Amino acid sequence: MDINRFLKILLNAGRTIIGLVFIFSGFVKGVDPLGTTYKLIDYFNAFHIGFLNSLSLVLSIILNMSEFILGIALVFGAFTNFFVWMALIYMSFFTPLTFVLAINNPVTDCGCFGDAVVMTNWQTFFKNIAIVAIIVPVFIYRKKIQTPFSLKGQWGIILISIASFLFLSVYTYRHLPIIDFRPYKTGTYIPDGIRIPEGMPVDSFSYTLFYQKGETVKEFALENLPADTAWKWVKTKTKLVKKGYHPPIHDFSFTDQQEDNVTDSILTDTSYVFLAVSNKLIKASTDGLNALKLIYEYSRKHNYKFYLATSSTSDEISRYQDELSLHFPFYTADDIMLKTVIRANPGLVLIKNGTIIKKWHYNDFPCVEELLKIE
Repeated sequence: MDINRFLKILLNAGRTIIGLVFIFSGFVKGVDPLGTTYKLIDYFNAFHIGFLNSLSLVLSIILNMSEFILGIALVFGAFTNFFVWMALIYMSFFTPLTFVLAINNPVTDCGCFGDAVVMTNWQTFFKNIAIVAIIVPVFIYRKKIQTPFSLKGQWGIILISIASFLFLSVYTYRHLPIIDFRPYKTGTYIPDGIRIPEGMPVDSFSYTLFYQKGETVKEFALENLPADTAWKWVKTKTKLVKKGYHPPIHDFSFTDQQEDNVTDSILTDTSYVFLAVSNKLIKASTDGLNALKLIYEYSRKHNYKFYLATSSTSDEISRYQDELSLHFPFYTADDIMLKTVIRANPGLVLIKNGTIIKKWHYNDFPCVEELLKIE
């Protein structure tokens, strides 16, 4: 085979592989812009730049769109020279960053593929090294890559991609993700996601105990504690040696205002259960909270249970109950879990026999006619 033809095949294969990775990464996060928003907030807080939190949604859409457009351009060969440069710059920034994240581990899940593929920071770093290994030769010989499209055709590819991605992001933000990669998707039997299958490994830890005698502080292993009672325990240091199996659902728990756990009541109810979710009342849509009144009255009329779960404080709950005349029961739950259950504030989840039947964004709350159809 002619060396030039072989080189052309390798270059096209390389840019296509890189492009597909970027398309996948941008798309799976683009269908869930709030997911990337929450992840960015985690990073901003970890690096003590929380002042950027207010920009997290806009940055989420821009970041996801840039990955998607970059991938589209590489796959179709649009403005190849420019976008190969962009890919190299992109990876030159994120590869060292992921190395720092892998060492310090401020956020355990990198979020680079959203909830579609969960990776550790070290896995992300090595993934980036592999991408760089492909990008470098493509970059060196980028001028040998020819595009089959005219200038207008290349602009058309980019502009259509931008418009399509923006529509996708705005639609999923105002409704719900069109593809749900989280463990609370419609059809999920929640108890299966909670339990740990028999025989699965559990977390393994090592323990170092610190004892003090006089001015001396020494470390002791758990199996070799000092026999001399003059040594007094100071503290214990715990280190994860080997990570075991963690069920996909591990924090699905709700308590009432008396701090009684009501989770079993939700999961074992053989009738319909309406679980309204507002992770933070202060950030909730007022129209959405008011719309829940109709659903609450419907549930009472038909003897269905209704819960509104939030991570807000009791004072905040009382204030919203008074200001908006919300007479339905409030329950408290973990903020992260609530944001994972549904990407809406407020949102509504219909559960029966522990199975998620349907989910609604507050822009799509069902009217009485729709509710009657679930009978």
